[in-house]
Amino acid sequence: ASGIKAVRDASPTSKVEIHVIVGPNRLAKTMEFWQQFLTRVKAKGQNPDVLAISYYPEWHGTPEALELNLHTIASTYPDYEVDVAETSYPASGGGGSPMPNSPFPRTVQGQADAIQRVFQITNDVVNNRGVGVLVWEPAGFQTMFRAVPGVANTWEPHASINVYNASRAKHILEDTVYTATEVGCAPALPSSIRMLTTASNGVSDVSVQWQALPPGAIDAPGEVVVTGMTDRGPVTAVIDVVPGRGQHCGPDSIMS
Repeated sequence: ASGIKAVRDASPTSKVEIHVIVGPNRLAKTMEFWQQFLTRVKAKGQNPDVLAISYYPEWHGTPEALELNLHTIASTYPDYEVDVAETSYPASGGGGSPMPNSPFPRTVQGQADAIQRVFQITNDVVNNRGVGVLVWEPAGFQTMFRAVPGVANTWEPHASINVYNASRAKHILEDTVYTATEVGCAPALPSSIRMLTTASNGVSDVSVQWQALPPGAIDAPGEVVVTGMTDRGPVTAVIDVVPGRGQHCGPDSIMS
């Protein structure tokens, strides 16, 4: 409680993070800790902003365990943000075999995939309360910064940074469209779909050209899937064909 107060006094606009670990099969014990800790600091008039955990697979379990841990904390304590305060993954060693509890090999690509998986899990925390991941340890002695054969990076950012940066999406498409039509009536598919540009967070419309419906696709009730193409990649339309109501095909007979 004194530490929280000291941060508030020194930097009133800063957020206060409390960082613990969750060992394999120790989630219930960690949740007991949070309940006791938060009760006690709040009784002293203090309260943190962020509840944080570490994640190293050899010590803390599989990626699925990390996902369960973060979602359980966030769901139990909805008034707090959550993050991963420490994580790393080696790009060499062990003959390239994965670390314990991890599916990712100890290679440059495996390192990039492992860290990106942690980013994804944190990004997907309920109600968007996963606020960040800190790659550890920036001074240079941990596995994320060790030299990799053929890569001169001993004191530079981890070997997978170029792999990770190359994998970042620049544009995200609204890649699936759902609509419905009556038997015998051509579906009204949109002429454009939405696209998010990640650099600016701007949403724009991009034109889409749909493939022709397969022969007989709307002759009976069922589901039809067609592919469309944009200049940013393919999209999909899922069309429910429902029994007719005895009306002529037209705008009023199309449901979306």
